[in-house]
Amino acid sequence: MIQRLLTGMLVLAGVVCAQHSVDPRNTYHRVIAVVPMSSMIGSGSAADPGRPQFAPLPDSASPDGIIGFTQVPTDDGKFAIVEFVARTRKALLPILSDTTIKTYEKGSESGTAIETALQALKKGFSLAAFEVVMP
Repeated sequence: MIQRLLTGMLVLAGVVCAQHSVDPRNTYHRVIAVVPMSSMIGSGSAADPGRPQFAPLPDSASPDGIIGFTQVPTDDGKFAIVEFVARTRKALLPILSDTTIKTYEKGSESGTAIETALQALKKGFSLAAFEVVMP
């Protein structure tokens, strides 16, 4: 009887204390921005690839800055929808404070609201198919 009780308590403790891992798409701080294609930076060479404004070169990504991004052009080709990822919100402040671009901060706005706004620019836009997965 005591052995059953002890086994039951240990199983219960294991279940109660278990934690779910965080989905990698929800780690770090993330901002989605609508950036004009005219503001793209980089010469287009292998050493300086074309990339959205605020995006670092692949070799020069700082752990204190933007550590990842992904982009997709809008249907009219005039803008790019870009997701920027950083370890701290401070690294994203230059993007959030730029009044010339529209930004959506993940976690502050609902995914449905972000998708609805961006589907006007990119037909069938889906956050699930767009997000950057960071290790």
